[in-house]
Amino acid sequence: MAVRAISLVRPLPPTAAGLDDVEMGPRANLVTGAVVGYVASRVMDVATSAYYARQSEESRQREVEIAPHGTLVDLGQMLGGAVGRDLPPEQAGKVGLMAHRTLGVTYGVIASVLVNRGMAPVLAGGTVGLAAWVVVDEGLSLPTFSQYKPESHIRGLIGHSTWGLTAGLLLSLTSR
Repeated sequence: MAVRAISLVRPLPPTAAGLDDVEMGPRANLVTGAVVGYVASRVMDVATSAYYARQSEESRQREVEIAPHGTLVDLGQMLGGAVGRDLPPEQAGKVGLMAHRTLGVTYGVIASVLVNRGMAPVLAGGTVGLAAWVVVDEGLSLPTFSQYKPESHIRGLIGHSTWGLTAGLLLSLTSR
């Protein structure tokens, strides 16, 4: 079985991709999406770290004023508090990172399902990445939204766009 072509804009029909004898069931779809989401979240980290290194000192300082230990630590402490635990910053950071990875994996599954239902892989990845930025990064930060400098919001957009493009490209390699 040889793959003849890879489409970045829409899934190929099984026969065009040389996959007519392969059935991708729901479990394979979930696993593919989970792996894609995890890898895309790691690539997102690289992009956001690179952008953060180029942010102005004023912007970075403002972020420290809003979230002294960082947003992932704050997330971990919030989640710990939800189950009655007061987590120290080191543990809270690990919990926050696990929650962030879980979101990335979940987004990957959602994008994979969209591709399985006929959406173009890059469109599916981009749509889910942008929705994640709007709902999670921007939506959940409404109480502090105006306190952040524009650079911080741009970093989130760059990160989630990177997630979406990475997920879309990976899904284009795996879609039928």
